Amino acid sequence: IRDKAKEKVYHEIGRVKKIFRSKKKPLVIIAGCVAQAENQEMLKREPYIDLVIGPQAYHKINDTILNHIEKNKKTEETEFDAISKFEYFNKIKNNSGKISSFLTIQEGCDKFCHFCVVPYTRGPEYSRPFKQIMDEVKYLADTGTQEIILLGQNVNAYSNEKYKLSNLILEIEKCSDIKRIRYTTSHPKDMSDDLIEVYKYSKKLMPLVHLPVQSGSNKVLDLMNRKHTISEYYKIYDQLKKINSNIQFSSDFIIGYPGEDEDDFNKTFESFEVAQKLRLADDLARRYSIASTPSVVVNGKYRTNAGEAGSYPKLIKVINELITRESIR
Repeated sequence: IRDKAKEKVYHEIGRVKKIFRSKKKPLVIIAGCVAQAENQEMLKREPYIDLVIGPQAYHKINDTILNHIEKNKKTEETEFDAISKFEYFNKIKNNSGKISSFLTIQEGCDKFCHFCVVPYTRGPEYSRPFKQIMDEVKYLADTGTQEIILLGQNVNAYSNEKYKLSNLILEIEKCSDIKRIRYTTSHPKDMSDDLIEVYKYSKKLMPLVHLPVQSGSNKVLDLMNRKHTISEYYKIYDQLKKINSNIQFSSDFIIGYPGEDEDDFNKTFESFEVAQKLRLADDLARRYSIASTPSVVVNGKYRTNAGEAGSYPKLIKVINELITRESIR
């Protein structure tokens, strides 16, 4: 969560207060990741807020509102209760009849990358029961879905009893009405051999892998607590390309990360060039934004991203050069 996003919430509340200055006060609910991260602090900082609801408590929103109306009490619902959440949503059927449907199979993350708030806003990794997922796949297929996109904050960490993501893909493969299978977003650490092997046997798994690398510098990857090296990332690429030379990759990069120096940036810049050699289908590059995550604090002191000022213009230059090179091609 960027600090700007958090402050924008309070700005919007200020705007609402002005609109309703001479009117009856509305019920003000703050929901989502900012609400989860700030929780009780939001109620203390802004008395105009009535309810604070985190992502794992969306299914409780009706009861929370009714309870507030009955007792006139400010409440925050930010407990990590993924089990009851999925049990609740399992009763709700997707009747959209769309050709392509998203299907959440996993939530949360145990990686604790220092730039990321997911472990704090979505909680620990939780994988939905295998049978529950397959029942939903069959229902979606019966209502017209032909493409399933498996979702999770760390989707390839899926693990329920004896089943892993590879087992799930191969089971969905057996459903004749489903023609295509995709999944996102993955972590290199969980790109296991059994998942890589699925690309050998699956006829429906699409040959596109979104696998964020974040930096081309091992030093910065360590500062990020990414738990993988750049060489390990390239090894996954080589394994997949050996199975199917047509597999395409997309990735994410962060530049200007606290502690990044000129040499680190150059290594990430080289990764951009390597990305073009690897023919990454799509790259998402972002300048690092200071936020309340462990990335900016070391031994109780704030760590500055000293190279940020110079690295951002270089990033823009690199991206423009790659776009020009690609358009000429």
